[in-house]
Amino acid sequence: MIKVDPELADDLLRGVDRISQFINEDRRATYYKLVTGKLPGGKEGAQWVASKGELRKHYAKLTAGKAA
Repeated sequence: MIKVDPELADDLLRGVDRISQFINEDRRATYYKLVTGKLPGGKEGAQWVASKGELRKHYAKLTAGKAA
Protein backbone atom coordinates (compact mmCIF):
# COMPACT_ATOMS: atom_id res chain seq x y z
CA MET A 1 0.00 0.00 0.00
CA ILE A 2 1.27 3.46 -0.92
CA LYS A 3 1.49 5.94 1.95
CA VAL A 4 0.30 9.43 1.11
CA ASP A 5 1.38 12.48 3.07
CA PRO A 6 -1.67 13.43 5.22
CA GLU A 7 -1.32 17.11 4.27
CA LEU A 8 -1.36 16.22 0.58
CA ALA A 9 -4.33 13.90 1.02
CA ASP A 10 -6.24 16.70 2.77
CA ASP A 11 -5.32 19.15 -0.02
CA LEU A 12 -6.59 16.97 -2.89
CA LEU A 13 -10.10 17.08 -4.26
CA ARG A 14 -11.13 14.02 -6.25
CA GLY A 15 -13.89 14.22 -8.82
CA VAL A 16 -15.63 17.07 -10.59
CA ASP A 17 -18.43 17.09 -8.01
CA ARG A 18 -16.05 17.76 -5.10
CA ILE A 19 -14.06 20.32 -7.09
CA SER A 20 -17.23 22.18 -8.14
CA GLN A 21 -18.51 22.20 -4.54
CA PHE A 22 -15.20 23.60 -3.32
CA ILE A 23 -15.24 26.49 -5.79
CA ASN A 24 -19.03 26.91 -5.55
CA GLU A 25 -19.47 26.51 -9.30
CA ASP A 26 -21.86 24.55 -11.49
CA ARG A 27 -20.60 21.01 -12.18
CA ARG A 28 -20.72 21.39 -15.97
CA ALA A 29 -18.91 24.73 -15.86
CA THR A 30 -16.23 23.22 -13.61
CA TYR A 31 -15.77 20.26 -15.96
CA TYR A 32 -15.46 22.61 -18.95
CA LYS A 33 -12.85 24.73 -17.16
CA LEU A 34 -10.83 21.64 -16.21
CA VAL A 35 -10.93 20.21 -19.73
CA THR A 36 -9.91 23.51 -21.33
CA GLY A 37 -7.17 24.21 -18.77
CA LYS A 38 -8.87 27.26 -17.30
CA LEU A 39 -8.70 25.63 -13.86
CA PRO A 40 -5.63 23.95 -12.39
CA GLY A 41 -6.18 20.21 -12.19
CA GLY A 42 -5.46 16.97 -13.93
CA LYS A 43 -6.66 13.47 -14.53
CA GLU A 44 -5.70 10.52 -12.39
CA GLY A 45 -6.96 7.64 -14.46
CA ALA A 46 -10.53 8.56 -15.34
CA GLN A 47 -10.99 10.91 -12.38
CA TRP A 48 -10.28 14.63 -12.21
CA VAL A 49 -8.17 15.81 -9.26
CA ALA A 50 -7.31 19.31 -8.10
CA SER A 51 -5.38 20.85 -5.25
CA LYS A 52 -7.26 23.15 -2.89
CA GLY A 53 -4.11 25.24 -2.58
CA GLU A 54 -3.71 25.63 -6.34
CA LEU A 55 -7.37 26.53 -6.74
CA ARG A 56 -7.03 29.18 -4.02
CA LYS A 57 -3.95 30.61 -5.79
CA HIS A 58 -5.81 30.62 -9.11
CA TYR A 59 -8.75 32.59 -7.72
CA ALA A 60 -6.46 34.91 -5.74
CA LYS A 61 -4.73 35.84 -9.01
CA LEU A 62 -8.09 36.47 -10.68
CA THR A 63 -9.32 38.72 -7.88
CA ALA A 64 -5.97 40.55 -7.69
CA GLY A 65 -6.22 41.26 -11.42
CA LYS A 66 -9.68 42.76 -11.00
CA ALA A 67 -8.53 44.99 -8.15
CA ALA A 68 -5.64 46.44 -10.16
